[in-house]
Amino acid sequence: MERRARRIVDQAKRTPEVCTDGPFKGYARLDWIQSAAERNRGEVMRQLMHHINAHNLRRAFHSLEGSRASGIDHVTKEVYQKHLDENLAALEDEIQRGGWRPKPAREVLIPKPQGGMRPLAIGCLEDKIVQTLVARILESIYEANFHRHSYGFRRRKSPHQAIGRLYEVIHSRKKNCVVVEIDIEKFFNTVNHEWLMKTLEKRIGDPYFLRLIRRMLRNSILQSDGTLAENTTGTPQGSPVSPILANICLHELLDEWFQKNWSASGEFVRYADDAVFVFTDETTAHAFLEALRARMTEAGLRLNEDKTRLVPFHAKNPQGIISFLGFDMYWGRKPGYGRTLKVKTTPKRLHRSIQAFYEWIKAMRNRLPLKTLWQIASTKLRGHFNYYGVMWNEAKLNHFHYACIGALFRWINRRSQKRSYGWENFKRRLFFQPLPHPPQGNELINITSEHGTERKHKPKSRMPKLGTYGSVRSIGQQCPMFT
Repeated sequence: MERRARRIVDQAKRTPEVCTDGPFKGYARLDWIQSAAERNRGEVMRQLMHHINAHNLRRAFHSLEGSRASGIDHVTKEVYQKHLDENLAALEDEIQRGGWRPKPAREVLIPKPQGGMRPLAIGCLEDKIVQTLVARILESIYEANFHRHSYGFRRRKSPHQAIGRLYEVIHSRKKNCVVVEIDIEKFFNTVNHEWLMKTLEKRIGDPYFLRLIRRMLRNSILQSDGTLAENTTGTPQGSPVSPILANICLHELLDEWFQKNWSASGEFVRYADDAVFVFTDETTAHAFLEALRARMTEAGLRLNEDKTRLVPFHAKNPQGIISFLGFDMYWGRKPGYGRTLKVKTTPKRLHRSIQAFYEWIKAMRNRLPLKTLWQIASTKLRGHFNYYGVMWNEAKLNHFHYACIGALFRWINRRSQKRSYGWENFKRRLFFQPLPHPPQGNELINITSEHGTERKHKPKSRMPKLGTYGSVRSIGQQCPMFT
């Protein structure tokens, strides 16, 4: 009897099994890594480089936004896509051979809200593709380990959830509450590479994958004055892999350390490098702050003493206001007797937002048509309301709304030497093309419900959408709104 030869199929040539749902939709086998990491949170991943293949690189390419700034090679997404298959095949081969190195990133300085300049590293398109895929792989490994009260740069986590959690923690300790606010000085620019790599080696045992990450960290930067500087510390801001590396570092540095040594005495809420720790005893809070300074020194970091403070925050005698993610928490009066914890926009943030809108309309009033200006102004207002539209913040929202309308009227009316746009015409335009109004009442985000995840909406009207009034029960008897 004739025996057929056994067919040997190369594993790399098999069609990859693609995840069709969840956070890794479209990527091949990254959900397998996540499942393995969830089953055993201490398991060391030793085979990761084969996940950097043409299919996953293509998925990472499509996830990039085409409108982002280009690097020093000036290659855009549209240009790269013309020969996408050939480019990705060459990129995969270069990575697997170990010859890939990122090109120097272009430094761009942007102003900080608090003053000064923040350096951003704008990488080339191919480097962004690789960094995006590496970030997704790291996310599949570490997401199961991250603390549930860490909210920054994570899927299905938001600043409103962080605010809601902090509100709950403080409100539960209103009789005896001591808050420690910390700020890590230039965290993204001063992270020690060796300390970070040792942290990664606890979960990653693939030396080639670790070498790839090390090359990303040490990537040189072309500064604004034309000089090429080597990057010896920090994770460059603007890189797709920087947020996940920052979370891994802070998870080891703060979250795990606090959970092991201080969880019996207090609780914490962290959003990226902004963290707030809540205790019931002032002596314990002072001891924690001293221990935290020593902990930061181990990783080559230090606290910004101007923004790090300890605040006794009892409901009856608060000695300050808690600032977190652009919001202020304070004990305000409630109808009747007593105090209740409230939230409002930080005054400095509100002033900067108004000033930014004022400078924008002043600079653009003659460069864009009125219709475009109106659309952009609506977008800016809507974005502000979506973030700051939380409970107890109606007054600050109205303040921003009327300040922006005043700035809009002032500078639209000054597009020439002659007064061109009177108040009556402006009101008429507002009537027929209204700008977004601040949310009120049930439209505000309820941060006390499910840690800020629930947005209440007004009940839907039963009125038909076709411009009629009258009860829906009286079909055929509605009168038109406009004639």
